[in-house]
Amino acid sequence: MISLLLIILPQTFGNYFEQKLSRHVYEYKDVQKDDIVTSIKPQKCPNEFLDYYHNDTFVTQICFTKNVFYNVEVILGDHITNQSIFSLALDLTSPWTWYKSNSCLSCKDIKSLKYDNNKKCKNSKKIGKCIDSKFEKLFDATKWNDIKVHGQIYSSESLIQGTFQTDTIQLLAYNSSRKMTISQFLSYEWGNSTPPALVNITGLQMLQVDYINTELPILADGVIGFGFGYTETEEEKAQSNTDFVEKLVQEQTQLHLTRQQFALYTYESSLNFSEMVVQVGGFDYKYVHKQQQNVKWIQRLEKSGYYWMVQVDKIQFINAQGNDLINANLPINKALLTLNSQFIELPYNILISLIQSLDNSHVGTECNLVDDEMYLLYCKNYHFSTAIDYRLAFIFGEHTIPIDNYHLIYRKCESVSENQMIQNCLFNIKVSESDYIILGEPFIKNHYIVFENQPGNNVRRIGIMPAAVHMFYPDNPDYYEWAMLKLVGFIFIFGLLSICSVTFLRSLCKDLYRAFKYRRTLNPEDKLSLKETKDIEYVDYQTDEDIQIQQQIDNQNQQQNDDEKKVEEWKQQQEQFKFGEKFSNLYEQNAL
Repeated sequence: MISLLLIILPQTFGNYFEQKLSRHVYEYKDVQKDDIVTSIKPQKCPNEFLDYYHNDTFVTQICFTKNVFYNVEVILGDHITNQSIFSLALDLTSPWTWYKSNSCLSCKDIKSLKYDNNKKCKNSKKIGKCIDSKFEKLFDATKWNDIKVHGQIYSSESLIQGTFQTDTIQLLAYNSSRKMTISQFLSYEWGNSTPPALVNITGLQMLQVDYINTELPILADGVIGFGFGYTETEEEKAQSNTDFVEKLVQEQTQLHLTRQQFALYTYESSLNFSEMVVQVGGFDYKYVHKQQQNVKWIQRLEKSGYYWMVQVDKIQFINAQGNDLINANLPINKALLTLNSQFIELPYNILISLIQSLDNSHVGTECNLVDDEMYLLYCKNYHFSTAIDYRLAFIFGEHTIPIDNYHLIYRKCESVSENQMIQNCLFNIKVSESDYIILGEPFIKNHYIVFENQPGNNVRRIGIMPAAVHMFYPDNPDYYEWAMLKLVGFIFIFGLLSICSVTFLRSLCKDLYRAFKYRRTLNPEDKLSLKETKDIEYVDYQTDEDIQIQQQIDNQNQQQNDDEKKVEEWKQQQEQFKFGEKFSNLYEQNAL
Protein backbone atom coordinates (compact mmCIF):
# COMPACT_ATOMS: atom_id res chain seq x y z
CA MET A 1 0.00 0.00 0.00
CA ILE A 2 2.85 2.38 0.80
CA SER A 3 4.41 1.73 -2.61
CA LEU A 4 1.05 2.50 -4.22
CA LEU A 5 0.96 5.87 -2.46
CA LEU A 6 4.50 6.65 -3.62
CA ILE A 7 3.41 6.04 -7.21
CA ILE A 8 0.32 8.23 -6.85
CA LEU A 9 1.75 11.24 -5.01
CA PRO A 10 4.14 13.79 -6.61
CA GLN A 11 7.77 13.31 -5.60
CA THR A 12 10.47 15.79 -4.66
CA PHE A 13 14.22 15.54 -4.91
CA GLY A 14 15.63 16.86 -1.64
CA ASN A 15 14.24 19.51 0.68
CA TYR A 16 13.90 22.89 -0.96
CA PHE A 17 13.22 26.49 -0.04
CA GLU A 18 10.70 28.09 -2.42
CA GLN A 19 10.20 31.71 -3.43
CA LYS A 20 7.56 33.24 -5.70
CA LEU A 21 8.76 35.24 -8.71
CA SER A 22 7.13 38.32 -10.23
CA ARG A 23 7.89 39.31 -13.83
CA HIS A 24 8.70 42.91 -14.82
CA VAL A 25 9.37 43.58 -18.49
CA TYR A 26 10.54 46.47 -20.65
CA GLU A 27 7.97 46.85 -23.43
CA TYR A 28 9.25 47.38 -26.97
CA LYS A 29 6.38 49.34 -28.49
CA ASP A 30 8.03 50.83 -31.57
CA VAL A 31 9.73 47.99 -33.40
CA GLN A 32 10.57 49.27 -36.87
CA LYS A 33 9.18 46.42 -38.98
CA ASP A 34 9.79 48.27 -42.24
CA ASP A 35 13.41 48.97 -41.36
CA ILE A 36 15.01 45.96 -43.12
CA VAL A 37 18.60 45.38 -41.99
CA THR A 38 19.29 41.88 -43.35
CA SER A 39 22.24 43.13 -45.42
CA ILE A 40 23.78 45.08 -42.52
CA LYS A 41 25.76 43.06 -40.02
CA PRO A 42 25.16 44.08 -36.41
CA GLN A 43 27.85 45.59 -34.26
CA LYS A 44 30.11 43.01 -32.65
CA CYS A 45 30.62 42.72 -28.92
CA PRO A 46 34.10 44.01 -27.90
CA ASN A 47 36.67 41.42 -26.82
CA GLU A 48 36.92 42.90 -23.33
CA PHE A 49 33.38 41.64 -22.66
CA LEU A 50 33.69 38.38 -24.59
CA ASP A 51 36.45 37.27 -22.22
CA TYR A 52 33.99 37.63 -19.29
CA TYR A 53 36.78 38.61 -16.92
CA HIS A 54 36.12 37.92 -13.25
CA ASN A 55 38.09 38.65 -10.08
CA ASP A 56 37.30 39.71 -6.56
CA THR A 57 36.45 43.31 -7.47
CA PHE A 58 35.68 43.41 -11.21
CA VAL A 59 33.17 41.58 -13.45
CA THR A 60 32.61 42.03 -17.19
CA GLN A 61 29.52 40.72 -18.94
CA ILE A 62 28.87 39.38 -22.44
CA CYS A 63 26.86 41.75 -24.60
CA PHE A 64 23.11 41.30 -24.46
CA THR A 65 20.33 43.64 -23.39
CA LYS A 66 18.73 43.00 -20.02
CA ASN A 67 15.09 43.83 -20.69
CA VAL A 68 13.14 41.55 -18.32
CA PHE A 69 13.47 40.88 -14.59
CA TYR A 70 12.15 38.12 -12.34
CA ASN A 71 11.99 39.47 -8.80
CA VAL A 72 11.65 38.04 -5.30
CA GLU A 73 10.71 39.91 -2.12
CA VAL A 74 13.31 40.09 0.65
CA ILE A 75 13.90 42.15 3.78
CA LEU A 76 17.26 43.91 4.03
CA GLY A 77 18.52 44.52 7.55
CA ASP A 78 17.23 43.46 10.94
CA HIS A 79 14.13 45.69 11.08
CA ILE A 80 10.95 44.17 9.66
CA THR A 81 8.78 46.92 8.16
CA ASN A 82 7.15 47.62 4.82
CA GLN A 83 9.96 50.07 4.06
CA SER A 84 12.55 47.33 4.43
CA ILE A 85 10.93 45.07 1.79
CA PHE A 86 13.01 45.07 -1.41
CA SER A 87 12.23 43.54 -4.78
CA LEU A 88 15.47 41.96 -6.01
CA ALA A 89 15.87 40.38 -9.45
CA LEU A 90 17.40 36.94 -10.02
CA ASP A 91 20.44 37.21 -12.27
CA LEU A 92 22.01 34.03 -13.69
CA THR A 93 24.88 36.05 -15.17
CA SER A 94 26.01 37.86 -12.00
CA PRO A 95 28.02 36.28 -9.18
CA TRP A 96 27.19 39.12 -6.79
CA THR A 97 24.10 40.35 -4.97
CA TRP A 98 23.72 44.11 -4.99
CA TYR A 99 21.30 46.86 -3.91
CA LYS A 100 21.12 50.65 -4.33
CA SER A 101 22.48 52.81 -1.52
CA ASN A 102 20.92 56.01 -0.21
CA SER A 103 23.66 58.02 -1.95
CA CYS A 104 23.28 56.26 -5.34
CA LEU A 105 23.50 58.55 -8.40
CA SER A 106 23.34 58.13 -12.17
CA CYS A 107 24.83 60.24 -14.97
CA LYS A 108 24.48 59.27 -18.64
CA ASP A 109 27.71 60.93 -19.76
CA ILE A 110 30.01 59.41 -17.12
CA LYS A 111 31.22 55.85 -17.60
CA SER A 112 34.71 55.71 -16.20
CA LEU A 113 36.07 52.47 -14.73
CA LYS A 114 37.64 54.41 -11.88
CA TYR A 115 35.79 54.51 -8.58
CA ASP A 116 35.16 58.25 -8.58
CA ASN A 117 32.04 58.36 -10.77
CA ASN A 118 29.83 59.18 -7.80
CA LYS A 119 31.87 62.30 -7.02
CA LYS A 120 31.97 63.33 -10.67
CA CYS A 121 28.23 62.85 -10.97
CA LYS A 122 27.59 65.07 -7.95
CA ASN A 123 29.38 67.92 -9.73
CA SER A 124 27.58 67.29 -13.00
CA LYS A 125 24.65 69.36 -14.21
CA LYS A 126 22.83 66.24 -15.42
CA ILE A 127 22.43 64.26 -12.22
CA GLY A 128 20.04 61.37 -12.61
CA LYS A 129 18.40 58.92 -10.26
CA CYS A 130 19.35 55.28 -9.76
CA ILE A 131 15.74 54.34 -9.19
CA ASP A 132 12.79 53.55 -11.43
CA SER A 133 9.40 55.04 -10.58
CA LYS A 134 8.16 51.61 -9.43
CA PHE A 135 11.36 50.60 -7.62
CA GLU A 136 12.41 53.38 -5.30
CA LYS A 137 13.89 51.45 -2.36
CA LEU A 138 17.37 52.45 -1.12
CA PHE A 139 19.36 50.93 1.72
CA ASP A 140 22.56 51.51 3.67
CA ALA A 141 24.10 48.60 5.53
CA THR A 142 24.54 49.01 9.27
CA LYS A 143 27.21 46.32 9.60
CA TRP A 144 30.11 47.96 7.84
CA ASN A 145 33.21 46.02 6.82
CA ASP A 146 36.48 46.96 8.46
CA ILE A 147 38.20 47.19 5.07
CA LYS A 148 36.53 49.12 2.25
CA VAL A 149 36.52 46.92 -0.88
CA HIS A 150 35.27 48.31 -4.18
CA GLY A 151 33.45 46.29 -6.79
CA GLN A 152 31.98 46.93 -10.23
CA ILE A 153 29.96 45.10 -12.91
CA TYR A 154 30.72 46.33 -16.42
CA SER A 155 29.01 45.62 -19.76
CA SER A 156 28.49 47.38 -23.08
CA GLU A 157 25.20 48.83 -21.84
CA SER A 158 25.70 49.35 -18.11
CA LEU A 159 28.16 50.14 -15.35
CA ILE A 160 27.41 49.38 -11.70
CA GLN A 161 29.87 50.45 -8.96
CA GLY A 162 29.87 50.24 -5.18
CA THR A 163 31.53 48.79 -2.09
CA PHE A 164 31.09 45.39 -0.49
CA GLN A 165 29.07 45.36 2.72
CA THR A 166 27.61 42.70 4.98
CA ASP A 167 24.09 42.76 6.36
CA THR A 168 21.15 40.46 7.01
CA ILE A 169 18.77 39.24 4.30
CA GLN A 170 15.44 37.85 5.53
CA LEU A 171 13.12 35.69 3.42
CA LEU A 172 9.76 34.02 3.94
CA ALA A 173 9.40 30.42 2.81
CA TYR A 174 6.71 30.53 0.14
CA ASN A 175 3.98 27.91 0.21
CA SER A 176 2.12 27.50 -3.09
CA SER A 177 -1.06 26.47 -1.25
CA ARG A 178 -0.97 29.50 1.05
CA LYS A 179 0.30 31.93 -1.64
CA MET A 180 1.75 34.40 0.87
CA THR A 181 4.58 36.79 0.11
CA ILE A 182 6.45 38.96 2.64
CA SER A 183 4.18 41.95 1.91
CA GLN A 184 1.10 39.83 2.64
CA PHE A 185 2.87 38.34 5.67
CA LEU A 186 3.35 41.78 7.22
CA SER A 187 -0.17 43.02 6.44
CA TYR A 188 -1.97 39.83 7.55
CA GLU A 189 -3.77 39.92 10.92
CA TRP A 190 -2.53 36.76 12.61
CA GLY A 191 -4.59 37.07 15.80
CA ASN A 192 -3.96 34.05 18.04
CA SER A 193 -2.35 32.00 15.28
CA THR A 194 1.43 31.71 15.03
CA PRO A 195 2.97 33.38 11.95
CA PRO A 196 5.63 31.47 9.98
CA ALA A 197 9.23 32.23 10.83
CA LEU A 198 11.48 34.24 8.53
CA VAL A 199 14.77 32.75 7.34
CA ASN A 200 17.84 34.87 8.04
CA ILE A 201 20.94 34.84 5.84
CA THR A 202 23.92 36.38 7.61
CA GLY A 203 27.47 36.97 6.47
CA LEU A 204 26.63 37.45 2.77
CA GLN A 205 28.92 39.97 1.07
CA MET A 206 26.75 42.30 -1.07
CA LEU A 207 27.66 45.20 -3.32
CA GLN A 208 26.21 48.46 -1.96
CA VAL A 209 25.89 50.44 -5.20
CA ASP A 210 26.49 54.20 -5.27
CA TYR A 211 26.71 54.69 -9.05
CA ILE A 212 24.68 53.26 -11.97
CA ASN A 213 24.92 54.01 -15.67
CA THR A 214 22.52 51.99 -17.83
CA GLU A 215 20.66 52.44 -21.11
CA LEU A 216 17.45 50.67 -20.07
CA PRO A 217 15.91 50.98 -16.59
CA ILE A 218 16.61 48.25 -14.05
CA LEU A 219 13.13 47.11 -13.04
CA ALA A 220 14.15 46.03 -9.54
CA ASP A 221 15.61 47.44 -6.32
CA GLY A 222 18.73 45.38 -6.92
CA VAL A 223 19.91 41.90 -7.89
CA ILE A 224 20.42 38.51 -6.25
CA GLY A 225 23.42 36.86 -7.85
CA PHE A 226 22.58 33.33 -9.03
CA GLY A 227 25.62 33.24 -11.28
CA PHE A 228 28.28 30.61 -10.84
CA GLY A 229 30.14 31.64 -7.70
CA TYR A 230 32.91 29.03 -7.86
CA THR A 231 35.68 29.52 -10.45
CA GLU A 232 38.22 27.05 -11.76
CA THR A 233 41.36 29.14 -12.25
CA GLU A 234 43.63 31.14 -9.95
CA GLU A 235 43.11 34.22 -12.12
CA GLU A 236 39.37 34.13 -11.32
CA LYS A 237 39.35 34.53 -7.57
CA ALA A 238 35.83 35.45 -6.56
CA GLN A 239 35.11 37.75 -3.64
CA SER A 240 34.61 35.47 -0.64
CA ASN A 241 31.17 34.93 0.93
CA THR A 242 29.29 36.31 -2.09
CA ASP A 243 27.51 33.09 -3.17
CA PHE A 244 23.82 33.54 -2.26
CA VAL A 245 22.79 29.90 -2.88
CA GLU A 246 25.69 28.58 -0.82
CA LYS A 247 24.83 30.86 2.10
CA LEU A 248 21.15 29.89 2.01
CA VAL A 249 21.97 26.17 1.96
CA GLN A 250 24.24 26.66 4.96
CA GLU A 251 21.23 27.80 7.04
CA GLN A 252 20.73 24.14 8.02
CA THR A 253 19.30 24.84 11.46
CA GLN A 254 16.09 26.19 9.91
CA LEU A 255 15.88 24.77 6.40
CA HIS A 256 17.78 21.44 6.53
CA LEU A 257 19.02 21.95 2.97
CA THR A 258 21.83 19.68 1.80
CA ARG A 259 22.32 20.31 -1.94
CA GLN A 260 23.80 23.42 -3.49
CA GLN A 261 21.30 23.66 -6.33
CA PHE A 262 18.29 25.69 -7.42
CA ALA A 263 15.42 25.18 -9.89
CA LEU A 264 13.35 27.60 -12.00
CA TYR A 265 9.73 27.30 -13.12
CA THR A 266 8.64 30.36 -15.16
CA TYR A 267 5.95 29.04 -17.52
CA GLU A 268 3.19 31.59 -18.09
CA SER A 269 -0.14 31.35 -19.90
CA SER A 270 -3.22 33.55 -20.11
CA LEU A 271 -5.39 30.42 -20.37
CA ASN A 272 -4.18 28.67 -17.23
CA PHE A 273 -3.41 29.80 -13.74
CA SER A 274 0.30 29.42 -13.08
CA GLU A 275 2.89 30.55 -10.57
CA MET A 276 6.52 31.31 -11.26
CA VAL A 277 8.86 30.09 -8.54
CA VAL A 278 12.48 29.45 -7.70
CA GLN A 279 13.49 26.60 -5.36
CA VAL A 280 16.82 26.40 -3.57
CA GLY A 281 18.20 23.10 -2.25
CA GLY A 282 16.11 20.71 -4.36
CA PHE A 283 13.38 20.42 -6.98
CA ASP A 284 9.84 19.05 -7.35
CA TYR A 285 8.47 16.88 -10.18
CA LYS A 286 5.05 18.52 -9.90
CA TYR A 287 6.45 21.31 -12.10
CA VAL A 288 7.32 18.84 -14.88
CA HIS A 289 5.12 18.03 -17.89
CA LYS A 290 3.12 14.87 -16.99
CA GLN A 291 5.38 14.60 -13.91
CA GLN A 292 7.91 12.68 -16.00
CA GLN A 293 10.98 11.85 -13.92
CA ASN A 294 13.44 12.00 -16.79
CA VAL A 295 16.01 14.74 -16.24
CA LYS A 296 18.35 15.50 -19.14
CA TRP A 297 21.59 16.50 -17.45
CA ILE A 298 24.01 18.69 -19.39
CA GLN A 299 27.49 19.39 -18.05
CA ARG A 300 28.43 23.01 -17.57
CA LEU A 301 31.46 24.09 -19.59
CA GLU A 302 34.70 24.43 -17.68
CA LYS A 303 36.39 27.83 -17.49
CA SER A 304 33.18 29.69 -18.31
CA GLY A 305 33.53 32.08 -15.40
CA TYR A 306 30.35 32.90 -13.52
CA TYR A 307 28.00 31.96 -16.41
CA TRP A 308 25.79 28.91 -16.59
CA MET A 309 27.23 28.05 -19.99
CA VAL A 310 26.87 24.80 -21.96
CA GLN A 311 28.08 23.46 -25.27
CA VAL A 312 25.62 23.43 -28.20
CA ASP A 313 26.43 21.07 -31.06
CA LYS A 314 23.67 22.13 -33.44
CA ILE A 315 20.57 24.30 -33.82
CA GLN A 316 17.56 23.07 -35.80
CA PHE A 317 14.25 24.48 -37.01
CA ILE A 318 12.72 21.11 -37.74
CA ASN A 319 9.36 19.39 -38.29
CA ALA A 320 8.15 15.88 -37.40
CA GLN A 321 9.33 14.52 -40.79
CA GLY A 322 12.91 15.61 -40.04
CA ASN A 323 13.03 18.54 -42.47
CA ASP A 324 15.49 21.06 -40.98
CA LEU A 325 15.38 24.69 -42.22
CA ILE A 326 18.72 25.62 -40.64
CA ASN A 327 21.75 24.32 -42.49
CA ALA A 328 24.73 26.21 -41.08
CA ASN A 329 27.60 25.62 -38.69
CA LEU A 330 27.87 27.45 -35.41
CA PRO A 331 30.73 29.97 -35.16
CA ILE A 332 30.91 29.39 -31.39
CA ASN A 333 29.47 26.23 -29.82
CA LYS A 334 28.54 27.93 -26.57
CA ALA A 335 25.21 28.97 -25.04
CA LEU A 336 24.46 30.74 -21.78
CA LEU A 337 21.15 30.72 -19.93
CA THR A 338 19.64 33.94 -18.62
CA LEU A 339 16.41 35.22 -17.09
CA ASN A 340 17.07 38.77 -18.32
CA SER A 341 16.43 38.48 -22.07
CA GLN A 342 13.03 38.29 -23.74
CA PHE A 343 14.60 36.63 -26.77
CA ILE A 344 16.50 33.69 -28.16
CA GLU A 345 19.65 35.30 -29.55
CA LEU A 346 21.37 33.38 -32.36
CA PRO A 347 24.51 34.01 -34.43
CA TYR A 348 24.06 36.13 -37.56
CA ASN A 349 24.91 33.34 -40.04
CA ILE A 350 22.36 30.99 -38.43
CA LEU A 351 19.56 33.54 -38.88
CA ILE A 352 20.55 34.24 -42.49
CA SER A 353 20.35 30.51 -43.24
CA LEU A 354 16.92 30.30 -41.55
CA ILE A 355 15.65 33.35 -43.47
CA GLN A 356 16.63 31.84 -46.83
CA SER A 357 14.90 28.55 -46.00
CA LEU A 358 11.72 30.27 -44.81
CA ASP A 359 11.58 32.39 -47.98
CA ASN A 360 11.70 29.20 -50.07
CA SER A 361 9.20 27.28 -47.93
CA HIS A 362 6.06 28.91 -49.40
CA VAL A 363 5.33 31.19 -52.31
CA GLY A 364 4.97 34.79 -51.13
CA THR A 365 6.72 34.35 -47.77
CA GLU A 366 9.28 37.11 -47.20
CA CYS A 367 11.49 37.10 -44.09
CA ASN A 368 14.06 39.67 -42.96
CA LEU A 369 15.87 41.10 -39.99
CA VAL A 370 14.25 44.39 -38.97
CA ASP A 371 15.05 47.37 -36.70
CA ASP A 372 18.68 48.48 -36.80
CA GLU A 373 18.90 48.40 -33.00
CA MET A 374 17.30 45.03 -32.29
CA TYR A 375 17.79 42.87 -35.43
CA LEU A 376 14.58 40.88 -34.90
CA LEU A 377 13.34 38.17 -37.26
CA TYR A 378 10.16 39.25 -39.08
CA CYS A 379 8.20 37.31 -41.74
CA LYS A 380 5.46 38.57 -44.05
CA ASN A 381 2.87 36.17 -45.51
CA TYR A 382 4.04 33.50 -43.11
CA HIS A 383 2.06 30.25 -43.29
CA PHE A 384 0.56 29.31 -39.94
CA SER A 385 1.09 25.63 -40.81
CA THR A 386 4.85 26.27 -40.57
CA ALA A 387 4.40 27.71 -37.08
CA ILE A 388 2.49 24.59 -36.00
CA ASP A 389 4.72 22.00 -37.70
CA TYR A 390 8.20 23.34 -36.98
CA ARG A 391 10.06 23.53 -33.66
CA LEU A 392 13.25 25.34 -32.73
CA ALA A 393 15.52 22.69 -31.19
CA PHE A 394 18.98 22.62 -29.63
CA ILE A 395 21.29 19.60 -29.59
CA PHE A 396 23.44 19.29 -26.46
CA GLY A 397 25.58 16.19 -26.94
CA GLU A 398 23.19 13.21 -26.91
CA HIS A 399 20.20 15.33 -25.87
CA THR A 400 17.89 17.11 -28.35
CA ILE A 401 15.81 19.70 -26.50
CA PRO A 402 13.06 21.48 -28.48
CA ILE A 403 10.89 24.44 -27.57
CA ASP A 404 7.58 22.54 -27.81
CA ASN A 405 5.32 25.47 -26.91
CA TYR A 406 5.68 27.09 -30.32
CA HIS A 407 3.81 30.25 -29.28
CA LEU A 408 6.84 31.21 -27.17
CA ILE A 409 8.84 31.66 -30.37
CA TYR A 410 6.45 34.26 -31.80
CA ARG A 411 6.21 37.73 -30.34
CA LYS A 412 3.21 38.95 -32.33
CA CYS A 413 1.33 37.64 -35.36
CA GLU A 414 -1.31 39.49 -37.41
CA SER A 415 -3.60 37.67 -39.83
CA VAL A 416 -3.64 38.87 -43.45
CA SER A 417 -6.06 36.27 -44.87
CA GLU A 418 -9.71 35.40 -44.28
CA ASN A 419 -8.92 31.89 -43.06
CA GLN A 420 -6.14 33.30 -40.80
CA MET A 421 -3.63 30.80 -42.24
CA ILE A 422 -1.42 33.58 -43.67
CA GLN A 423 0.06 35.95 -41.10
CA ASN A 424 2.73 38.56 -40.58
CA CYS A 425 4.81 37.37 -37.62
CA LEU A 426 7.42 39.06 -35.46
CA PHE A 427 9.60 36.43 -33.77
CA ASN A 428 11.16 36.32 -30.32
CA ILE A 429 14.43 35.59 -32.13
CA LYS A 430 17.16 38.16 -32.71
CA VAL A 431 20.81 38.41 -33.66
CA SER A 432 23.41 37.77 -30.97
CA GLU A 433 26.06 40.48 -30.80
CA SER A 434 28.60 38.09 -29.36
CA ASP A 435 27.99 34.97 -31.52
CA TYR A 436 27.26 33.21 -28.26
CA ILE A 437 23.78 31.70 -28.13
CA ILE A 438 21.65 33.49 -25.54
CA LEU A 439 18.92 31.18 -24.22
CA GLY A 440 16.41 33.67 -22.87
CA GLU A 441 12.72 33.54 -21.97
CA PRO A 442 11.39 31.25 -24.77
CA PHE A 443 13.80 28.50 -23.69
CA ILE A 444 13.59 29.15 -19.93
CA LYS A 445 9.77 29.28 -19.92
CA ASN A 446 9.41 26.10 -21.94
CA HIS A 447 11.41 24.08 -19.40
CA TYR A 448 11.74 23.33 -15.73
CA ILE A 449 15.48 23.80 -15.18
CA VAL A 450 17.72 22.64 -12.34
CA PHE A 451 21.11 24.26 -11.75
CA GLU A 452 23.53 22.27 -9.58
CA ASN A 453 26.95 23.24 -8.26
CA GLN A 454 28.69 20.89 -5.84
CA PRO A 455 32.34 22.10 -5.86
CA GLY A 456 33.54 19.36 -3.51
CA ASN A 457 32.04 16.62 -5.71
CA ASN A 458 32.99 18.32 -9.00
CA VAL A 459 29.31 18.32 -9.98
CA ARG A 460 28.50 21.32 -12.15
CA ARG A 461 25.55 20.62 -14.39
CA ILE A 462 22.15 21.79 -15.65
CA GLY A 463 19.08 19.52 -15.63
CA ILE A 464 16.35 20.25 -18.20
CA MET A 465 12.77 18.91 -18.19
CA PRO A 466 9.65 20.08 -20.11
CA ALA A 467 7.61 22.43 -17.95
CA ALA A 468 4.07 21.60 -16.81
CA VAL A 469 1.35 23.85 -18.19
CA HIS A 470 0.57 24.97 -14.64
CA MET A 471 1.37 23.97 -11.09
CA PHE A 472 -1.52 21.91 -9.87
CA TYR A 473 -2.65 19.49 -12.57
CA PRO A 474 -0.76 17.22 -14.98
CA ASP A 475 -0.99 18.20 -18.63
CA ASN A 476 -2.51 14.85 -19.64
CA PRO A 477 -6.07 14.45 -18.24
CA ASP A 478 -5.88 10.66 -18.75
CA TYR A 479 -2.77 10.56 -16.59
CA TYR A 480 -4.49 12.60 -13.89
CA GLU A 481 -7.63 10.45 -14.00
CA TRP A 482 -5.55 7.25 -13.80
CA ALA A 483 -3.76 8.59 -10.71
CA MET A 484 -7.11 9.45 -9.12
CA LEU A 485 -8.48 6.01 -10.03
CA LYS A 486 -5.52 4.36 -8.29
CA LEU A 487 -6.07 6.50 -5.22
CA VAL A 488 -9.82 5.67 -5.11
CA GLY A 489 -9.01 1.97 -5.57
CA PHE A 490 -6.54 2.08 -2.70
CA ILE A 491 -9.12 3.72 -0.40
CA PHE A 492 -11.81 1.22 -1.44
CA ILE A 493 -9.61 -1.85 -0.84
CA PHE A 494 -8.36 -0.51 2.49
CA GLY A 495 -11.93 0.27 3.63
CA LEU A 496 -13.22 -3.13 2.52
CA LEU A 497 -10.48 -4.95 4.42
CA SER A 498 -11.19 -2.86 7.52
CA ILE A 499 -14.93 -3.63 7.41
CA CYS A 500 -14.28 -7.36 6.89
CA SER A 501 -11.85 -7.43 9.82
CA VAL A 502 -14.29 -5.72 12.19
CA THR A 503 -17.18 -7.96 11.06
CA PHE A 504 -15.09 -11.11 11.55
CA LEU A 505 -14.06 -10.10 15.07
CA ARG A 506 -17.65 -9.32 16.07
CA SER A 507 -18.86 -12.64 14.67
CA LEU A 508 -16.08 -14.51 16.48
CA CYS A 509 -16.93 -12.88 19.81
CA LYS A 510 -20.62 -13.65 19.33
CA ASP A 511 -19.94 -17.31 18.55
CA LEU A 512 -17.70 -17.67 21.60
CA TYR A 513 -20.36 -16.18 23.86
CA ARG A 514 -23.07 -18.45 22.45
CA ALA A 515 -20.81 -21.47 22.89
CA PHE A 516 -20.24 -20.52 26.52
CA LYS A 517 -23.98 -20.17 27.17
CA TYR A 518 -24.62 -23.50 25.48
CA ARG A 519 -22.04 -25.21 27.75
CA ARG A 520 -23.77 -23.85 30.84
CA THR A 521 -27.10 -25.14 29.54
CA LEU A 522 -25.72 -28.65 29.09
CA ASN A 523 -24.22 -28.74 32.62
CA PRO A 524 -26.94 -27.44 34.99
CA GLU A 525 -25.62 -29.56 37.91
CA ASP A 526 -22.23 -27.89 37.83
CA LYS A 527 -23.07 -25.85 40.90
CA LEU A 528 -19.52 -24.65 41.40
CA SER A 529 -19.30 -23.36 37.86
CA LEU A 530 -22.66 -21.64 38.22
CA LYS A 531 -21.66 -20.20 41.55
CA GLU A 532 -18.37 -18.87 40.19
CA THR A 533 -20.06 -17.32 37.20
CA LYS A 534 -23.15 -16.12 39.05
CA ASP A 535 -21.91 -12.64 39.79
CA ILE A 536 -20.11 -12.12 36.51
CA GLU A 537 -21.68 -9.58 34.22
CA TYR A 538 -21.77 -10.96 30.76
CA VAL A 539 -21.59 -8.69 27.74
CA ASP A 540 -24.58 -9.18 25.52
CA TYR A 541 -23.25 -9.48 21.98
CA GLN A 542 -26.73 -9.80 20.48
CA THR A 543 -27.46 -7.31 17.72
CA ASP A 544 -30.75 -5.49 17.23
CA GLU A 545 -31.53 -7.90 14.42
CA ASP A 546 -31.13 -10.93 16.74
CA ILE A 547 -33.39 -9.32 19.35
CA GLN A 548 -36.11 -8.61 16.78
CA ILE A 549 -36.00 -12.20 15.49
CA GLN A 550 -36.23 -13.56 19.05
CA GLN A 551 -39.21 -11.29 19.76
CA GLN A 552 -40.92 -12.51 16.59
CA ILE A 553 -40.36 -16.12 17.66
CA ASP A 554 -41.73 -15.40 21.17
CA ASN A 555 -44.75 -13.66 19.67
CA GLN A 556 -45.38 -16.59 17.37
CA ASN A 557 -45.18 -19.03 20.31
CA GLN A 558 -47.51 -16.88 22.38
CA GLN A 559 -49.97 -16.67 19.48
CA GLN A 560 -49.81 -20.45 19.07
CA ASN A 561 -50.56 -20.97 22.77
CA ASP A 562 -53.48 -18.57 22.59
CA ASP A 563 -54.89 -20.42 19.57
CA GLU A 564 -54.60 -23.78 21.34
CA LYS A 565 -56.49 -22.41 24.37
CA LYS A 566 -59.25 -21.10 22.13
CA VAL A 567 -59.58 -24.48 20.43
CA GLU A 568 -59.81 -26.20 23.84
CA GLU A 569 -62.50 -23.79 25.04
CA TRP A 570 -64.47 -24.31 21.88
CA LYS A 571 -64.34 -28.11 22.33
CA GLN A 572 -65.57 -27.76 25.92
CA GLN A 573 -68.43 -25.56 24.75
CA GLN A 574 -69.32 -28.14 22.13
CA GLU A 575 -69.37 -30.95 24.76
CA GLN A 576 -71.57 -28.89 27.04
CA PHE A 577 -73.94 -28.17 24.17
CA LYS A 578 -74.20 -31.88 23.25
CA PHE A 579 -74.84 -32.83 26.92
CA GLY A 580 -77.61 -30.24 27.21
CA GLU A 581 -79.20 -31.42 24.02
CA LYS A 582 -79.07 -35.07 25.18
CA PHE A 583 -80.56 -34.16 28.60
CA SER A 584 -83.40 -32.25 26.96
CA ASN A 585 -84.29 -35.20 24.74
CA LEU A 586 -84.43 -37.55 27.76
CA TYR A 587 -86.58 -35.22 29.69
CA GLU A 588 -89.08 -34.97 26.85
CA GLN A 589 -89.30 -38.75 26.52
CA ASN A 590 -89.99 -39.21 30.25
CA ALA A 591 -92.65 -36.62 30.15
CA LEU A 592 -94.49 -38.51 27.46
